[in-house]
Amino acid sequence: MWEDRGGRLIQVEKDWVFVSDAHLTGREQEEIEMFLRFLSLEEERIGHLVILGDLFEFFFGFKNGSSEGKPFAFTDYLPVLEELRRLYVQGIQIQYFEGNHDFFLRSFFSEHFDMEVEVHSEGCEERLGEKRAFIAHGDLSNPKQWRYRAFRRILKNRWTYGLMHYAGPGLTRRVAQRLSEVSYQKYHADHHPSTPPPAFKDYAHRKFLEGFEVVILGHSHFPDEAEEWIDGRRCRYYNVGDWMVHRSFLRFTPPDCFRLERYQRG
Repeated sequence: MWEDRGGRLIQVEKDWVFVSDAHLTGREQEEIEMFLRFLSLEEERIGHLVILGDLFEFFFGFKNGSSEGKPFAFTDYLPVLEELRRLYVQGIQIQYFEGNHDFFLRSFFSEHFDMEVEVHSEGCEERLGEKRAFIAHGDLSNPKQWRYRAFRRILKNRWTYGLMHYAGPGLTRRVAQRLSEVSYQKYHADHHPSTPPPAFKDYAHRKFLEGFEVVILGHSHFPDEAEEWIDGRRCRYYNVGDWMVHRSFLRFTPPDCFRLERYQRG
């Protein structure tokens, strides 16, 4: 994008939008249409779309089975996936950070939709303007959740992925749905929106001590932000919250403007 300033054309970088935890099942048509409207409205403003995991209730990178006569595993997700491809064709860069409902997506987008999506199985560093930022889904923020961490290691490894491929989409999705219900009741249903879990800010603080100036997470389902100064550095933490309930997202406008926003039903 180019902008005229005082007779000079200068290049202006477009916004980044971060969204997390939509948990779309493909069955709620109104929810899908609302998310598609949001993406359409943002299309002209953004250059980067960052999905911080759990876009769908269950998302596994089943291999393309067309040569074996197998149908596509996620036909109910197609409206969203096809919209992502349309944005990609328009030149928007897309990153996907795998959440605790996402598995083995490394080659999914290129194999099924011929688009290059930068997939991260863990958190990673990113440059946002002049800031050193750490971005992750956020499910590993609480070191005291050792049972969850052990269970996560069991789920997210090549042996389990092999079993999922063998079991196929039908059985795997039924099992995943039951596990999701149990997980939601344990980690989200009993919290009040006014009291986001403190473990996420503590995690961000530890990242600030490592030298990061911005930390962006999801997973908590509570939009949140905090600021602290460490050795003269202004450090900022943002939790994107969730699309499922709060319709919240984070906007980064270069070079240094971060805003937590909420989509208003259009």
